[in-house]
Amino acid sequence: MHHKAREAFLSAIDQGWHDPRKLGHQSAKTAILRQEALSSIAQHFGVDVTEVEIIGEPGLATFYAVHGLLQTGHRLIHSVIDRKEIYAIAQNWESVSQVAVNGHGKISTEDLLLAAKESQGVFALQIANGETGVMQSVEKLISTAENFQISCDYTQTLPHLSLPSRWSTASFNAASWQGPAGVGVILINRQARWKNPIPHIGTERTPNTVSLPLLLASAVALEEWRKEAAERSVRLRSLNAQIRQAFTQINNSFIAGHLDDSMEHLISASFDDVEGEELLRSLEVDGISVDSGSACSADNLRPSHVLASMGLPTHGNVRITLHPEITDSEVIALIESVRRNVEILRK
Repeated sequence: MHHKAREAFLSAIDQGWHDPRKLGHQSAKTAILRQEALSSIAQHFGVDVTEVEIIGEPGLATFYAVHGLLQTGHRLIHSVIDRKEIYAIAQNWESVSQVAVNGHGKISTEDLLLAAKESQGVFALQIANGETGVMQSVEKLISTAENFQISCDYTQTLPHLSLPSRWSTASFNAASWQGPAGVGVILINRQARWKNPIPHIGTERTPNTVSLPLLLASAVALEEWRKEAAERSVRLRSLNAQIRQAFTQINNSFIAGHLDDSMEHLISASFDDVEGEELLRSLEVDGISVDSGSACSADNLRPSHVLASMGLPTHGNVRITLHPEITDSEVIALIESVRRNVEILRK
């Protein structure tokens, strides 16, 4: 969590807060602070505050965003590299089309065109993949699915990626901008044909039960991210390029996607004749923490369906996330550790 977001969170916890829906001076103060936080978030994404909803579970944000658009007779379109939350919705929906990706992780416009032909419904569009970092050609895809409402999944992206020219809903995870875990943001376009997908009484679109300290911390973290975004992006992209270049010099290595079409903080690399779990443990001995396997599986060491869909090896895989505070020396240590341990494990 960003240090200023943490300060805001702890300060709010110390003060304690009343229910903003009740009468009284303290409740009114809470309601004002809540509205200010929502307005700050809305301003960042360029939407009206009435289009912003907060929910206490980022995974549910995706469910609300997608399922709230689906109606009887609709077709749900999603890609083979989507997260488990989308797969869960698809398994319980009657009409579903799954579109392929190419070897670089880009959604096939040809498959999408066939899936969207002579039908209507919802296109669940993953803006960027949280495992490989590959970003989609968003405007091209939404123009291909012209009769479909677009539900944009930003839960695994950095917050500087803007909303497309046409969108119905969008879901975000506050942790992606160094906000607190357990806070999801849903944007619902005022023009969208959306309804609350769970049984409810009244007009509230979401439960509205997220604690005020968490909401305030999320808004502060987003504000701080915006101040530092440009400089951070350039620096992380440079470090990412350095790591990719070093890994390509290791024999029989594979890196998912191209950096020019990827988020700057993610790298997914695979090495032949190496077990991902063993490489992960070897790196941990060197004090380096990475991930292996599928990014969205209940079992994190399960082979990646994303890499398999791209036609890339699923064994010997490591997923690297470059955090904003990472140093040049830490990157050098990572590169040297991977080189050395891959060589050792191949013997």
